[in-house]
Amino acid sequence: MKLSPYSRNIILKTLHNWEVPKDFAEPMYNYLVYGWSPGSCFTAVLANDFYRAIQNSHPANTIEVFKALVGWMTDCMPHEAFGSYEAVNAWCYLKEDVRRAVLEKHELIYTEKEEFLLILKGSPVTEPIL
Repeated sequence: MKLSPYSRNIILKTLHNWEVPKDFAEPMYNYLVYGWSPGSCFTAVLANDFYRAIQNSHPANTIEVFKALVGWMTDCMPHEAFGSYEAVNAWCYLKEDVRRAVLEKHELIYTEKEEFLLILKGSPVTEPIL
């Protein structure tokens, strides 16, 4: 899915507000927007499998960053995109237009019309926060 920097910044701002570090935020962004697998640790987090998440986690990851990620997921992420391995797998295989509609519904991205109007207006694009 092709997004403007305006939509990209909406998602990144939500991650920033929850203090999710960049090395956690980028895989979540790519998972939500493109349906890319976020890797074994993050897939386990998304599937609500604490055992596998910790087992597959990098040693430098802390409980605080996992708490931030889970807080963000609970507060911002579409419920269709997490909760079980089946939900994660289904999200990865969703058609692009369906994924986009869900992200628009949850106000994580602008609609294509809104993006187009922002581009036409020449609204300033701030650099991504992360």
